[in-house]
Amino acid sequence: KRLPNPQKVKWKNLAYYKTFEEAHEHRVKLNFENLNENNPPLVKVRKCGTNKSMFVVKLGVPIKGDQK
Repeated sequence: KRLPNPQKVKWKNLAYYKTFEEAHEHRVKLNFENLNENNPPLVKVRKCGTNKSMFVVKLGVPIKGDQK
């Protein structure tokens, strides 16, 4: 029997940057563009790459689960 998946959000990589400032700028732009929507976008910046030397901007999409 399969156990329930506790994951609530599926994350997709959008863009890779060499500096945090560039990645943060992209994240702020995404948040600003979708300001009028009822549900603001889930956007985060994470370290990635060799020796964690790069940054990736990730966009989250909520997973539709069993609504009880």
